[in-house]
Amino acid sequence: MQHPRPISPPPPPAPEPVIENRYRPDRSSGLSSEEGTASELASDGVLTAMTSLPASEDGLVTSSGVPSAQSFGNDDEDTDLQSVYIGSIYPQVPAMFRAELPYVGAESHTVNDDIAASTRSLWAQDLDYREMHGRLYCREFYQPIDDLEQMRWSLVHHVFQHVLGGELTTIPLDNPQHILDVGTGTGEWAIKMAELFPQCEVMGTDIAAIAETQSIPMNVFFEIEDAEDWDRNANYYDMIHLRSMDGAFKDWRYIYDHAFASLKPGGWIEVLDVDGDVADAFPADSTFRLMCRELDIAAEKSGRRRGIHHLNPDWLMEAGFVEVGRTEYSLPIHVAEESAGKIWLISCLDAMEACCLRLLTEQLGWDPDKCKAACEVAAREIADMAKDPETSRNLVVKMCVLVGRKPLDALPGSPRSFEMPRSPTQWRSSTWINDDEYRYYTNPTRTEDGETIRDEDEAEDEESQSLTS
Repeated sequence: MQHPRPISPPPPPAPEPVIENRYRPDRSSGLSSEEGTASELASDGVLTAMTSLPASEDGLVTSSGVPSAQSFGNDDEDTDLQSVYIGSIYPQVPAMFRAELPYVGAESHTVNDDIAASTRSLWAQDLDYREMHGRLYCREFYQPIDDLEQMRWSLVHHVFQHVLGGELTTIPLDNPQHILDVGTGTGEWAIKMAELFPQCEVMGTDIAAIAETQSIPMNVFFEIEDAEDWDRNANYYDMIHLRSMDGAFKDWRYIYDHAFASLKPGGWIEVLDVDGDVADAFPADSTFRLMCRELDIAAEKSGRRRGIHHLNPDWLMEAGFVEVGRTEYSLPIHVAEESAGKIWLISCLDAMEACCLRLLTEQLGWDPDKCKAACEVAAREIADMAKDPETSRNLVVKMCVLVGRKPLDALPGSPRSFEMPRSPTQWRSSTWINDDEYRYYTNPTRTEDGETIRDEDEAEDEESQSLTS
């Protein structure tokens, strides 16, 4: 009798491809240098996933000898969830060169928590990372994107939220469905907005893949996009948010025009930045003042001007926005405990190198080592002035918030295809208000000359009354 041949068990499934992320901060060693340049990763064919901020660890200090951003972290940073990119209009990498991973829930995390569940994958060379003078950069943006800079951005996020009274935005949102965060960075703001509005899809875009991929809600998504090549749906978003983007764009009018087109009728734009020009508070021969002057020259030469010139209400008016307003918060820099000024001071110490190194070496030919040394001297000058009760009175920066709303009756179409609703000289100026910690502006509706702007209904009522009389 012939026995049937035994059936061989099926071969075990091939292991899932692992996405190695060499741009993620090393949790075990605190502040670590990145290993491998973008060109090396590209030659290896390594896929790059989004990174996250390191977990909070006691005792870490910045290169300037001050507490790091981790000491200001959130309690939920250690919990694990998984990030996803959503499918988009961007063409995918051909299948033969693409590795798409299944969703991995929090309970499935093991040693490899860098894997991102993604519907599209990005090659490292597509992200255009550049290692220069010991710092990691992306494309033409003048600030680094490495772990040290990510922690500084976390500090800046806390400053903005502190100054806004714990709020994430000044916009009166009512059941938003779609929010866009341009230049999302680590994604901290986008993640918090997704938690605040769980029914809303929050999209964060950036030129670098550094947004948080753990401990995030399921309604927040991140995509790689250069806003200077704007490619967003028209009449789609309830709010578009841009923060800390000075020096990022060559043409801010282009950004405002396309943001207008992408907003729903009635949707809002909010642009926030800090005017940190306190050079006049320092002696004329100080290193800090020299660095500020050189930095402005280098930025102008690069074609991407720094400062808050882009927070221009007229530009929003020209794009078609109404209810345009600008609010300014005056933030003293000092060492008082639990103050936004102290958090900003800590961020400033590492900001010197972050802001100066690439611009001064590329545009003005500075020696990298001499530039770093000058940045350390300038940072020490800031710290010394902030610690002195007398001199610190002159250290005051302005946090500015520019907002505008797309009219409900706005015509659909491409940017600049719509009529301006009012003269661009009419916008809400600002009035000083004093507070215990910082001073801030309110927004009465006025012209640049200080004359009160009347509502159209109010003007019509007065005109009808005059005709009747």
